[in-house]
Amino acid sequence: MIQQYFKQAWRLLKENPVLSAISIIGTALAICMIMVIVMSHQVKNAPYPPETNRDRMLYVKWMSSREKNSTNTGSSNGPMGYGFAKSCFKALETPEAVSIVSAFAPSAMVAMPGQNIAENYDKMLTDEDFWQVFDFIFIDGKPYTKADVDAGLRKVVITEKVALKTFGTTIVSGQRILIDYAEFTVSGVVKDVSALATAAYSQIWMPITTKILPEGGTEGISGSCRVFILAKHKRDFPAIKEEAEILRKKYNDGTTTYEAFYRNQPDTHFVFLHRKWANQEPDMKSIVRQSVIVLVLLLIVPAINLSGMMNSRMRKRLSELGVRRAFGASQKNLLSQVMWESMLQTLLGGALGLIFSYIAAYALKGIIYENSDMAFHLGEVTLNPVSLLSPAIFLYALLFCLLLNTLSAFIPARNVSHKPIVDSIHSK
Repeated sequence: MIQQYFKQAWRLLKENPVLSAISIIGTALAICMIMVIVMSHQVKNAPYPPETNRDRMLYVKWMSSREKNSTNTGSSNGPMGYGFAKSCFKALETPEAVSIVSAFAPSAMVAMPGQNIAENYDKMLTDEDFWQVFDFIFIDGKPYTKADVDAGLRKVVITEKVALKTFGTTIVSGQRILIDYAEFTVSGVVKDVSALATAAYSQIWMPITTKILPEGGTEGISGSCRVFILAKHKRDFPAIKEEAEILRKKYNDGTTTYEAFYRNQPDTHFVFLHRKWANQEPDMKSIVRQSVIVLVLLLIVPAINLSGMMNSRMRKRLSELGVRRAFGASQKNLLSQVMWESMLQTLLGGALGLIFSYIAAYALKGIIYENSDMAFHLGEVTLNPVSLLSPAIFLYALLFCLLLNTLSAFIPARNVSHKPIVDSIHSK
């Protein structure tokens, strides 16, 4: 019986190809838009290498300072000082690891010794715990160690792209390389990192002690660093924040003029992505509310159009349904056929929408996923297919469209099944 319903539904689709195509494409576009929005969220928040521990991460992006015991409400805001980061975050005992990195680092010119041509690549200064916080895939060699960082040794980790462009091979650990005309030793080579890995991304990484970091004038609070914290478990977040607050107060007790405050940091990964300004906390309730509104609109607006088309289509078929009733078709048979026809259209639209969403995700990745930080990066936006998979969201969107399509067809069919057969036959 079900097979017969599908055959009838397919025959009806072919009898009205234009209207059927509009209905299917409308369903596909509704699902495509939802999936693209969800994919954008997944890429920015789902864990994948090297940021495989996003659910256990806390971030301190900016630091603020103000005058002690002053009526002046002004504050100084920006990255934190290296010494402050070590005193207030590196000293944390609750987390699994804490890494201090450079907040901003200009691109570096990279070349082989004796080579006349140099290429520019994105650079980051880190400590040794950076390689514990993030899960890089090493192709060759290994990361630099605590002893290397403490001694300020000129060692560097590069991506496979940099290795291939500079040396022509990825097996280059121990080789000499020029970075901004200073000689470094390649410690290791890692797989290329997408610019979407907002915290871990770079193309070359070197010990933070190989450069003189600029410090601010607020008793070491201001500087050029930020901190990444890896918790043993996300349930440790409150304890980590409490310990960080104790260390902040201890640091402030030792200053004479200025005091530091965190503006509710450390942040979870989701909050970190939306903390754009150093002097202002993100309004997360408003951000979540706006995201929900966008998703609802993306569902409702196409749904209304689809509902109208399905309703109009069913009204044109009232006389056909009346004739079928006259030849003995039961109310149950009529309604079952309508529901299976609607399901076939929705399934076709869902499959097409899923294909559209993946095409859009890759073809428009520079538009969909880029943010203001990426505008200054030299690296490319690459996508991990695993991070785009969201079967649950696709299923929800498909079920929503199926429900609307079914109701749009079911209600007129139910009405005609209760009307006198003669009225149904003569309806137009």
